[in-house]
Amino acid sequence: MDYYLFEDESIEVNMVFTESEVYDFIAYWQNGHSVQRIADLLERNPLDIALLVMDRAEVGEIKQRPNGIF
Repeated sequence: MDYYLFEDESIEVNMVFTESEVYDFIAYWQNGHSVQRIADLLERNPLDIALLVMDRAEVGEIKQRPNGIF
């Protein structure tokens, strides 16, 4: 049996970001804000932001930080 991510209906995830949200995210990330703080600033679920971190890191738009994503 295969396992599908976010299959559970109790998990709310929104993987759609506006262009301005992505630009703001990158600025907040580069300024050292935590995933939780960025989520608060963008009024998003921390899970949405954590997925955006992975996405932007995979395409090389953000770099790893000494303290990780938190």
